[in-house]
Amino acid sequence: MRREVQWPAWRSLMNRLPIRLLLASLSLLPIGIVVFSTGCATADSAAVRDVLDDEIVTFDPGTVPDELVDTLAKRRVVLLGETHYVQEHQELVLTVLKRLHPHGLRWFTQENAHAYGWIVEDYVLGLRDDYPESARRMDEYWIERLRTFNEALPEAERIRMRYIDMNHAHDALLLSLTWMARGSDVGERIDPLVADVLATSPGTDEYEHAVIELERRLESQRDTLVDAIGPRWYDRLAEAVEVEIRSLPIRRRHDVHARERIMIDLAMRTIEDAGDSTVAINVGMFHAQKRRYMGTRQEWLGEYLASHADRFGGADELYSVAFWAFAGERIRTFTDRDPQPVPAAMGRPARNLSRQIAGIVARRDGSEHPRSAAFLELSHPLFARSMRIAFTHSALRAAPGSQFDAYVIFPEISILESIRASW
Repeated sequence: MRREVQWPAWRSLMNRLPIRLLLASLSLLPIGIVVFSTGCATADSAAVRDVLDDEIVTFDPGTVPDELVDTLAKRRVVLLGETHYVQEHQELVLTVLKRLHPHGLRWFTQENAHAYGWIVEDYVLGLRDDYPESARRMDEYWIERLRTFNEALPEAERIRMRYIDMNHAHDALLLSLTWMARGSDVGERIDPLVADVLATSPGTDEYEHAVIELERRLESQRDTLVDAIGPRWYDRLAEAVEVEIRSLPIRRRHDVHARERIMIDLAMRTIEDAGDSTVAINVGMFHAQKRRYMGTRQEWLGEYLASHADRFGGADELYSVAFWAFAGERIRTFTDRDPQPVPAAMGRPARNLSRQIAGIVARRDGSEHPRSAAFLELSHPLFARSMRIAFTHSALRAAPGSQFDAYVIFPEISILESIRASW
């Protein structure tokens, strides 16, 4: 069948217009575009500055503003999107956790290897007196101080700490099982269960087969094993094995989607275990995005929580904060020993949102560079618009209020003291 071509209406209109009139109209078009664009740019910049001046809360580094605490206290799930390996971040978050405790915060999860999580949880709760060196290197600051904070509290009111990441190290599960078998109150009953795994070397086929066989045994003998070691230790052991089996193929060939699914599943389990209590989830900034503007094309933890907020009370119960800095130093991985300077926000282009925020804070401080920290809520309609923003890395274009609910910005950041101590 022959298809008849339908010409657009403008084509027939052009055929009827006198050629001189058409050329005259087109000659004016560039001028109109330039005038319109220039006018919008000026208005936009002024509008952003006015909103920022109204919305930014400045505060002394080392303190936490009441406005931030009051905002977070209204939520059940608080996403803390960190710049990794930053001392000032851990110090501020610890204060936030303590101040949210009277408002019902009882759970704190961290982006670290799941295999070490139960050990850290028991240490923070005062149930054991040691934890792995790998956890100490990353989280010593708040592990030690949460334990001290908990000592003065009744058991039911203590803050619990969990790890929600895959096992990046080949030997993470072996260490976890060793501590279960030799450092728990049911160790003599767990030891025979995990002996075959402990007899292998991590990263080998024998190891993988032994872990899979342990999972099969845990599933097929569930009732018997629950009676033998109790539901608490059974659940811990079963989840440790599950996460390790899911980590195995990711370590062979990194799969960011599969890794994110582990974090999503473990975060949701914590939220469900928490009941009506508040949960604070500390992860890298990419994971905390409620809408993706950074990183690979996948569903990030923040996106999942935002789209499944009905599982914990609705969208108003979720709040995501991005933490970054106007200046300072950073490392890109925990093995990096060569800190690099954070590009100064005051050196960014004038229309970059980071530069505009830094400029307002510096003006309030009466200095050339910001000395105060800043808290900025992103609920104003202006932040639903796309604009240039730079955190502690290269600039991107994003709608700030769609990506996060707020920023907390440090005047300057430094490398975690626990990491520096290992150099």
